[in-house]
Amino acid sequence: MKLINQFTIWYLGISVIVFLIGGILIFYKLESEIDFEQGRELERQLDRYARKMESMDDPSILSKDRLEIRELPLNQALVPFQLGDTLAWHEPLEQVERQVKAGRSYLINGKHYYMSTYNIMIESDDITETVVQTMVAIFLLLLIFIAVTSRLVSKKILQPFHSSLTKIKEFTFKENQPLVFEPSRIEEFEKLHEFLNRMSARMLGDYKIVKEFSENLSHEIQTPIAVISGKLELLLNSPITDQQAKWIAASHQSTQKMSKVVHSLATLAKLENQEFEGNQQVNLSALLNKSIADYEELVAIKQISLHQLIEPDIKIEMHPNMAEMLVDNLLSNAIKHNEKPGYITIEATPSVLKFRNKGEKPKRDVSEYLDRFKKGNPNSESIGLGLSIVQQICRIHGFTLEYQFIEEEHQVTIQLQN
Repeated sequence: MKLINQFTIWYLGISVIVFLIGGILIFYKLESEIDFEQGRELERQLDRYARKMESMDDPSILSKDRLEIRELPLNQALVPFQLGDTLAWHEPLEQVERQVKAGRSYLINGKHYYMSTYNIMIESDDITETVVQTMVAIFLLLLIFIAVTSRLVSKKILQPFHSSLTKIKEFTFKENQPLVFEPSRIEEFEKLHEFLNRMSARMLGDYKIVKEFSENLSHEIQTPIAVISGKLELLLNSPITDQQAKWIAASHQSTQKMSKVVHSLATLAKLENQEFEGNQQVNLSALLNKSIADYEELVAIKQISLHQLIEPDIKIEMHPNMAEMLVDNLLSNAIKHNEKPGYITIEATPSVLKFRNKGEKPKRDVSEYLDRFKKGNPNSESIGLGLSIVQQICRIHGFTLEYQFIEEEHQVTIQLQN
């Protein structure tokens, strides 16, 4: 959910609560004000009638439908102003309605009179209906206003955020430049920009140190490995015992494996740091056929039958070196983890690349083999980095990699088009 939508939902939720509380307060305030003003008005009417009666010989002529005049004993105490309600006939509505009634007594021309009058009462239902209609109308207007203005306002207020997000997405180690953001008048964005600038500068420094270390290590370790391999080959060609030959062969095999590990780790580091640039149109069909031809002798030695279901002239957009690494690692993995005799089936279409080979049942979840140095047989010649390199190449190009073991078959499927 977008930030502006979350803000809007929270604001509307708070507005609903405020409107409910405000509506209840307005209802009780209106009700008390209306009752008070009605009482004041009825009291003023009674006072006017009392003043008129002072100049009249016969007060009874003032009696009307809504005015009641009754003479009380002179020695009776004055009745203070009283306000209540009663049921009376309402002419316009032609029905009995609940009405507010007011009364008090006056001493007029030496006589004691009690007068009362009444008027239509504004009921709670009428007040509630008015308040609800008003609040709903205001809320709808607020909703329309927010819907119209939130997008316009958010574009202006959140523009520095979107600009910063774009710069973060475009940040790469290849440019070797820390993040630099446009100045913002919003304090929170300025703090965020300052933090991101410091963090990117520190990341570049750490990356440079690690890169130099890995490059130096990879370079420096290759020389002693080459020397050791050369000396071991010389020893193998010298007069030695069978036991010594076995030890020397094992040592030579270990040095070759060490060389492969160093080379593969260096390749993975380059892939993760996105040091391969310049994607091109690569002919996947031709690349697969070339790789199959390169491994033809090894496939024959291991008694593996190879089946090809490759559509002609398949073009994909990727770096040529990475495309070659992808195909070589997939084919090499299928050969190493096969049986004797066994088979490999390669299927390739513009949307899917699939390798299937016969092999032993995995001893663990096959998804773990995509991690570094994870392999089914610890004693195998594999160094456990082939599928990790394949997975990293797929991530860089947006391909989807799936590894399954179904019906005695290892199946590696790559969706070339998402």
